[in-house]
Amino acid sequence: MIKKILKVSLLSVLLQGCTNLYSEFYYESDAIKGVDVTKLPFVILPTEEPQVFRGNIEEQDSLNMAEHNYNSLGYSSFNAADIDENSVIDQAKKVHAEIVLLYAKHTGTVSGNIPLTLPNTTTSSTSLNGSAYGSAGYTSYSGVANTTTYGTKTTYIPYSIDRSDYLATYWIKIQPRRFGAIVVELTSEIKQQIGSNKGVLVYAVVKDSPAFKSDIINKDVIKKIGDVLIVDVDSYRKAIDKYEGKEADVALIRGDKELHKSVKLGNSTSRPPM
Repeated sequence: MIKKILKVSLLSVLLQGCTNLYSEFYYESDAIKGVDVTKLPFVILPTEEPQVFRGNIEEQDSLNMAEHNYNSLGYSSFNAADIDENSVIDQAKKVHAEIVLLYAKHTGTVSGNIPLTLPNTTTSSTSLNGSAYGSAGYTSYSGVANTTTYGTKTTYIPYSIDRSDYLATYWIKIQPRRFGAIVVELTSEIKQQIGSNKGVLVYAVVKDSPAFKSDIINKDVIKKIGDVLIVDVDSYRKAIDKYEGKEADVALIRGDKELHKSVKLGNSTSRPPM
């Protein structure tokens, strides 16, 4: 999954207390996009506060979540100054996530000066002395005249802001799978390795699933389930549907060997597609 790191302007940083960047820069996963997860029968909606954990290596963390039967809901990605962790919890609640994996990588410090212009009023005084002649004769006078000048004065306030790339991934628990091997399409490299365009690559095996109990492991290439030839992910799904609740022989390639595993698939109607 390719993620965009979005640059937030200095103004956004200064005003980020007014907005939730985890919500503003949230992207749904392709599998969830446009779907109301609360209506999916195989989703286990959380009943407690979302849990936030510090991630380590994203790819390994994602594999670990898949192996424990969590599905990705989406992610938040942006570059900004320090963020209140409560913001990610608020977003997790909105998307019904049970677990959030949080990553932060310092990218540098932004320094500069912010102009601050304020009113600047000055008053000057002038002493007045003199005499005047009138019908009553001579008279003298004295006093003070005040002059007010209105203007502005600009000062520059230095700032220094540490910035980081933030990434949060959101996960939800699902019901036990019918088969339990999460698969992806073959890469060009794998096709060259096995000498075939047909099959699917096992990305992860869910713990305690039928595939797990039959010792199917990640990086296996599944070629056939029962009498269904596996060409791609779509044919893999059809094979799972056909053998739901039944025992099937699974032909696979591991390294340079072809193996066969007997797998008894689950049959609950509330289970996920695979």
